[in-house]
Amino acid sequence: MNLEGYEMVLIGIGEEFEESHDALSAYNKLAEDLTGKNYFIVSLCMDDVIYNSNLNHDRIVTPLGGKRKKQCPDACENALYEVTEENCPICGKKLIYNNILAENYIEQGYLPMWEKHKLWLTGTLNKSLYICELGVSMKLPQVIRWPFERIAMLNNKAFFLRVNEKLPQIAAELKEKGMSVKENSVKWLIEN
Repeated sequence: MNLEGYEMVLIGIGEEFEESHDALSAYNKLAEDLTGKNYFIVSLCMDDVIYNSNLNHDRIVTPLGGKRKKQCPDACENALYEVTEENCPICGKKLIYNNILAENYIEQGYLPMWEKHKLWLTGTLNKSLYICELGVSMKLPQVIRWPFERIAMLNNKAFFLRVNEKLPQIAAELKEKGMSVKENSVKWLIEN
């Protein structure tokens, strides 16, 4: 990934990373590529492997949650607990992971980082911005795919790259300032 000349880098990580045994190597390669760059990462992965990498945790938001915190299945008091906790101290029910698989998902687990991400995004206006989407499916396009394309369209100094084995297509409006690579994003990242 050639980031030379770009002031800011926005990365979107998708399901191809959760399906790969090489994800940690890819994340560490990404950390290497991003050294000295002003970046932010939005990840749809709930396996939390990204938090075992050399990437700056203060530059990562995982809006679907993960396995780093637990919650009550009934979302008692919207409280989050450490993963070592077993039962809800309020109702006694067995705690579950704080992610979108929970029927009553407590979004407070990711919202502070989402706000930081939104603030970071406002600083990308009129800056040279490299937008890289890696392995994002159409499962929840409103989180990464559509917003990233819109950001690329609005920023005249943006370059957009989509790497995806199954869905590499980009919007016609981005043909002049973007490209797609039909390859597994984890493999591509490690090799480039």
